[in-house]
Amino acid sequence: MNQISFTLKNKDTTCDVFAGTNLYNEAIVYLKKMNKAKYVLITDSKVEKLHGETFLAKCIEAGLDIFMTSFQEGEKNKTRTIKEKLEDALFEQKCGRDAVVIALGGGVVGDMAGFVASTYMRGIPVVQIPTTTISIADSSYGGKTGLDVPAGKNLIGAFHQPIAVFMDTELLKTLDKRNYDSGLIEIIKHGIIKNKKFYEFLKENLETILSREEEKYDKIMAKVVMDNITIKREVVVEDQKESNLRKILNYGHTIGHAVEKLSNFDLLHGEAIAIGICAEAFLAYKNGICSEECFLEQKNIVESLGQETKIPEGISTNDIIELMKLDKKAREGMPEFSLVSEIGKYFETDGVIAKRFSLKVLAEVIDEYKKLE
Repeated sequence: MNQISFTLKNKDTTCDVFAGTNLYNEAIVYLKKMNKAKYVLITDSKVEKLHGETFLAKCIEAGLDIFMTSFQEGEKNKTRTIKEKLEDALFEQKCGRDAVVIALGGGVVGDMAGFVASTYMRGIPVVQIPTTTISIADSSYGGKTGLDVPAGKNLIGAFHQPIAVFMDTELLKTLDKRNYDSGLIEIIKHGIIKNKKFYEFLKENLETILSREEEKYDKIMAKVVMDNITIKREVVVEDQKESNLRKILNYGHTIGHAVEKLSNFDLLHGEAIAIGICAEAFLAYKNGICSEECFLEQKNIVESLGQETKIPEGISTNDIIELMKLDKKAREGMPEFSLVSEIGKYFETDGVIAKRFSLKVLAEVIDEYKKLE
């Protein structure tokens, strides 16, 4: 089993990251060493059947005082109402500050469980066990938690670092093709924004990564996971609260989040971010920040993942603009973008990452992007 541990800058918090296959036993040993009075396993209805019941049984067998609570799967259930129900479950079980939350699931579970942990009794620890590509790639570590509201995605939340993350690539083999493939976009994103060598490695091994069956898959995926988290670690350690550098991780997410919500979450997060990356790469190209070749390279690799690059019909440019104005990254009603100047290199001006454009320019670029073949 590979292991990496890092300490966040100016914080006493250490996040231990474990990557490998069949990590249930290692996770349980880690949990037992925490010696907590109560263990809270939070998952969703789908993961509960796939992995939750098995993991719960192993924890009980190991002597942990643990209970499981779950909610209906899907982004549409990442709400204040569901958070309240999860919190009530902790109260019913008489959990105190000596409890720990275990998030077993994808990005929605990780966001919700992490947010519950951040506010329950003013904060209790959370351990993340991601089960999807998107959560292993991005959302299970870094400390962002939150939920969606009618005004937009992830507009209520907190920074709450997990104390440990167990990235078991074996769990990815139970994931359906749509969720698995689209989730890879967050891994590709990290190569695009900060590490060309990693990006080229992903391109060279894309067929194996997509297959999940080839003999060398486990070895390659273990390297992908560790390299991926190392890239994100470098960013998060430097800027935990997203004051500047961490904004590069938002690449593709300003337009992507708007498209995701406007699809009524019929698009998966990775599918929306795939569109967002291509649209924002086009924005950079049209404004002289990157070359046409750089834009096309990003569009091509997204298509190689089998992802759609076009904004769905029925989603208007005006609706995208209006939602972006409400994005949590917006300032004074102006959307902010973190862009790429070339593969492996993020764009900055005088050390500042975020870039703003007039709403008129944004509307023109989005309209033009929609017309591309």
